Amino acid sequence: MPYDVPVENAIGVAQAVYETDSVREMLKNYVAEDEDIEVELPDYEHLEKPLVEVFTLDSATCAACTYMMGAANEAKKTFGDAIDMVEYKFTLKENIARCKKMGVPNLPSMYINGELKFRSLVPSKEELEGAIRAAMK
Repeated sequence: MPYDVPVENAIGVAQAVYETDSVREMLKNYVAEDEDIEVELPDYEHLEKPLVEVFTLDSATCAACTYMMGAANEAKKTFGDAIDMVEYKFTLKENIARCKKMGVPNLPSMYINGELKFRSLVPSKEELEGAIRAAMK
């Protein structure tokens, strides 16, 4: 099994595919529990410099996320200390709560100063640098 996926997960997927009705019946009353994780967002109105936030599944294992994070890393090389940059991986519960609080619609997504700028599609170097420059004004 790739990536150490538990065998039980594969069995569950097979069961959902081949026994769809019985699985739907099993899950009809299931309610996911939200963990009450408090997430503090930056004060976007009073940042000293642009903040680039990259929301990914995990840039180490998701191809599209790797490209989105790569674009952000290139921008960081270009702008250096003139910008702040952070990746929020969906693999951490705190980051899932952050995604919910910010209303992140898709992964990967890139926000600049708390505003969604790029969703799913990786920006070109020029597009990203232009968005960052606009945030510097």
